[in-house]
Amino acid sequence: MQAAPPEFVIVDRPGASSGCACAGATIAELPRFAGDLEWLRWQGATVRRLDPRSQIAELSDLPAARRALDEGGLDALPLVLANGELLHSGSYPTRDDLRALLDAVVR
Repeated sequence: MQAAPPEFVIVDRPGASSGCACAGATIAELPRFAGDLEWLRWQGATVRRLDPRSQIAELSDLPAARRALDEGGLDALPLVLANGELLHSGSYPTRDDLRALLDAVVR
């Protein structure tokens, strides 16, 4: 039986989760990050993006994200979780970073 694909959840900075470059024009790395997340999907991962201000209910199901926000506030964002575990916080990871995180999760 094949293992389930990893689920990545990105808790974005407020207002940045649309994936559209125009939505976060003040955050220069968003267009690059949107492409990197698409690459991650092509690797077989499930990817969800959450806006912490508008998707509070979904955040309540992610204890690791709640802890990071309680401890670091909005400065902890963005968060990258895989299968519920916090793997990265405070910046948008590069594709190389995502590759390393994916490798760590699927091992």
